[in-house]
Amino acid sequence: MPPDAELRIGPARPQTALESLALVFGDLHEADRHLEVQSLLVDEIPHEGILEARRGARLVGAVVSIAQPGRIGLVWPPKLIEDEPEATADRLLEAADARMAAAGLSMAQAVLETVSEVENRLLRAHGYQPMSRVLYLVAAEQDFPPARPEGPLDFEPYCQTSHGRLVKIVEATYEQTQDCPQLGGVREVEDVLAGYRHAGVFDPRHWLIVRHQGEDVGCLVVADHPDHESCELVYMGLAVAARGRGWGKQIARYAQWLTACAGQPRLVVAVDAANDPAIAVYTSIGFHAWDRRVVYVKLFQPQ
Repeated sequence: MPPDAELRIGPARPQTALESLALVFGDLHEADRHLEVQSLLVDEIPHEGILEARRGARLVGAVVSIAQPGRIGLVWPPKLIEDEPEATADRLLEAADARMAAAGLSMAQAVLETVSEVENRLLRAHGYQPMSRVLYLVAAEQDFPPARPEGPLDFEPYCQTSHGRLVKIVEATYEQTQDCPQLGGVREVEDVLAGYRHAGVFDPRHWLIVRHQGEDVGCLVVADHPDHESCELVYMGLAVAARGRGWGKQIARYAQWLTACAGQPRLVVAVDAANDPAIAVYTSIGFHAWDRRVVYVKLFQPQ
């Protein structure tokens, strides 16, 4: 099929989804690509989240975008077959963005292992800006505390009647944060919490308001991922007035203790690679780096 044949862009069909996913993830190592593709299929993502570019019957490009709880989208940049004009990637990403904006999402992010010059140029041209480099850390069970950590802080499990307090303290922890500060105030806290709720298995006993002498000073959210034999430290934070006292270590140790209580051998956390204080706390209690990603973010205007 000549490259100037009519280009058609539309959702993948059930019988073509695997071919499109294989193209999008074609740069990954074979084992990683297989796992990525299979996990997406297992999650039964809507076929309209996989957009194909075809010339006649031939697949020439594809892009994947997934809407997640909390009005946020995940995007994997378009990939093209050899000799396909770059303009096709522009049209694919434009179509994916239009679908996400129409769905009422507030933002989309691309979380990438590597970024080529072509991808960087494409993402920036469509309003995606590099926000941070994310460092993924993991702690193993041999580094978990043998008993509930002692310290000046108390941990109150979340319940529906304390929801308003949780929202208020989460907002307070965002002030002067060093973890992706560019995103401060971009999303409503209720949207953020909706995303947290769908990270792994939701257990209100692992959503905690951190208190000191009867005052709410911080929060901790841990999610169980039984399929991956691990827990995730989804979020922890302290209000400005509670920082600088070494309390972050007790909170992180408490997350390790919760992981041990859940019977999981690993605790993972993602942190802004520029957030030196947080990284210092994590590494002091046994966390070590195992992966890195670059994050590009695009904000959508309210419809």
